[in-house]
Amino acid sequence: MKLTDLPFQTMGPQPGFAPADLERFVAAPRVAVLSYVKRDGTPAQAPIWYQYRDGRFAMVTSKTSPKAKALARAGRACLTIQDEMPPYRAVIVDGEVTLSDVAVEGGINSWLAMHYFGRLGGREYEKMAAEESHKTGLVLVSFDPVRVRGFDNHRLIGVGLCRAGESIILG
Repeated sequence: MKLTDLPFQTMGPQPGFAPADLERFVAAPRVAVLSYVKRDGTPAQAPIWYQYRDGRFAMVTSKTSPKAKALARAGRACLTIQDEMPPYRAVIVDGEVTLSDVAVEGGINSWLAMHYFGRLGGREYEKMAAEESHKTGLVLVSFDPVRVRGFDNHRLIGVGLCRAGESIILG
C-alpha cells in the first residue's frame, strides 16, 4: 500500500498534499525526525535518514541505541519529514515498526549513505561509520504507515512568492 492510499489529514487551514506531490516529497533525501517513547514514558526524538519505497519507510540504527530499544519495546513511532524553506511543507506519519538485523557492509546503510551523499560521499561515510557499526551492530527499522497528516504551503503560496529570510504571516 502506498502512503497516498491512506486518508491525508490536513493541519488547520493549510492545504494538504496532492498525492503525486506527497510521494515525491517523502522520496527525496530529507532528514526526518523520528519520535518515540522512552522506557520511563518521556518522549524522545532523533534525526534520522530514511528510504521510502513501496509504501514503507526503512531506517537503520545501532542495535544498542536508545531509539532501537524503545522501538523494539513499543512497536510504534512517529516520523516527521519537513522542508525548512519557505513556504514550508511537512508530512507527519504515525506507524508501526519492526526491527531486524541488517548487514553492516553493503546493506541498506550503504544505500542510505549514497542516497544522501552521492556515490563518492556515501562510500566515504560508510568507511567512517564502519568501525562503530561493527562494534554495535545495525538494525533495520521497517516503518509501516497507519496515519498521515501535514501541509503543503506550496499549493497556497507558491515557491516563487517567497524569499529566504522573509517572514510570511498567514491568516
